[in-house]
Amino acid sequence: MRTRRRTAPEALNPVEVQREALRVLRSNLLVALADLQNPIVIVTSPNAGEGKTSTCVPLAQSLASGGSRVVLVDLDLRHPDAHRILGVPNDTGVADVLLGKSVVDDALQYVPMSQTRGLYFLPTGSAVPNPTELLGTGRTVMLLKALAEQADIVLVDTAPVLPVADTLVVGRLAAGAILVVETRRTPVPAALRAKEALIRNQTRILGVVLNRVQARDASFAYGYAYGYAYGYGDSKPNGDPGARLTTDV
Repeated sequence: MRTRRRTAPEALNPVEVQREALRVLRSNLLVALADLQNPIVIVTSPNAGEGKTSTCVPLAQSLASGGSRVVLVDLDLRHPDAHRILGVPNDTGVADVLLGKSVVDDALQYVPMSQTRGLYFLPTGSAVPNPTELLGTGRTVMLLKALAEQADIVLVDTAPVLPVADTLVVGRLAAGAILVVETRRTPVPAALRAKEALIRNQTRILGVVLNRVQARDASFAYGYAYGYAYGYGDSKPNGDPGARLTTDV
């Protein structure tokens, strides 16, 4: 009996593979948000360098290309990088608004992606010496609420969970978090600590992205190996003892 030869992942167009992975991530996120009133979602990681920003920015673009009104906010005040990926300036942004030096309308940038599609972007702006304290003020609450009233989804790139407390302060204002974990780099205990820290601070885990998945790490339908893999987290903000970290799809 002849068996069908599976397509080698190496023969696939890597750009299209990444786009399809983002479509899956986009679809699953929209399903997760369907029953929630709060459209704010944070994207974070256990530690730096795991690809949270390089996941968050393309996800925002994918959501916008799908017809959603998207506001992308860079709240990683310590190491901002979203503006570099988008190729836009970082002169005025979140920090300036929170400090009362600017207003949202002056800091918010429209980033076109085509003749009919684009997204709004709020960069970090001026460097500040005390990011955690600044993000913990009532001004942050008002800012995110104001953005949420004008958008279908507010996607927030935040600092890594384990090194600093910035994300734990912001997370409780969101509908939930997407946790980005780099395959073959992040130890399972570190990913679990990040998940548990978010839950303790009343942040729901909406899902986990396995970043930089290689063909040898995972096998998908028709032999595809995606650069991103997405799985729902079943974690509740109250720390349901039955919750687990989703590590594959």
